[in-house]
Amino acid sequence: MQNVDNIYILIILAMVGSFLMVGSFILLYVRNQNKILKQRQQLQFKEIEHQKELLQAIIESQETERKRIGQDLHDDVGTALSSLRLTIEMFKPASEEDNNNKHVKLSKEIIDKVIRDVRYISHNLSPPALSYYGLAAAIEEKASFINNSGQLTITLINDAEEVLKDILLPASVALYRVLEELINNTIKHAGATQSIIKIAPANNALLITYSDNGKGMDASAIIVGMGMQNIESRLTVINADYVIDTAAGQGFRVNINYPLPAN
Repeated sequence: MQNVDNIYILIILAMVGSFLMVGSFILLYVRNQNKILKQRQQLQFKEIEHQKELLQAIIESQETERKRIGQDLHDDVGTALSSLRLTIEMFKPASEEDNNNKHVKLSKEIIDKVIRDVRYISHNLSPPALSYYGLAAAIEEKASFINNSGQLTITLINDAEEVLKDILLPASVALYRVLEELINNTIKHAGATQSIIKIAPANNALLITYSDNGKGMDASAIIVGMGMQNIESRLTVINADYVIDTAAGQGFRVNINYPLPAN
């Protein structure tokens, strides 16, 4: 009888030992899988950060080139046109009825228009207001020009004046370019007469809402064909996200959420 009891005990110990071994193998397997998963997540995170750095470098080089071209246009072409206008003014017509006088006036009007166009292009390539006065001033300047052109009526509602003062230049440039792209899309594609830009602080973030009263369209078509990839790239670099709300005949609306950096 004692031998039978010993056998039972051995069997029980063997079963317990087997369970412990299996449990140990399972724990080791789970631990190893968790370790592999964390390594993969770290690699993915590093890859995403690397892609962001490359994207940021590309955008910064684009902005540098924009600034250089803008300065060249303003300094070289603008100055040359102004000198040409002064040269034309040196011609003194014999009388008011002289045909040369008409040509001089027409030439000066054409040069004045080209000078205005060059100034607009240079400012558009590298807005001085953005560097000197900040994002709010640059948006106001852009909206004012569009309103004066008659292409579109833009209403700016800025409830984040103090917040905008603390935003660093790279983020300001990115948000300005995004709004610029949205305005251009409205003018080119939406058939809209009005657009509204609302800027407000919200939960340690900056919320920018852009909307127009245009014809709207399917959101997937906008993402593919209306420059949204460029917008998405700029927002990705500054860790911002966006949500599009649009439908055929119901206008266009996009909410941009830019998380404010911790102080």
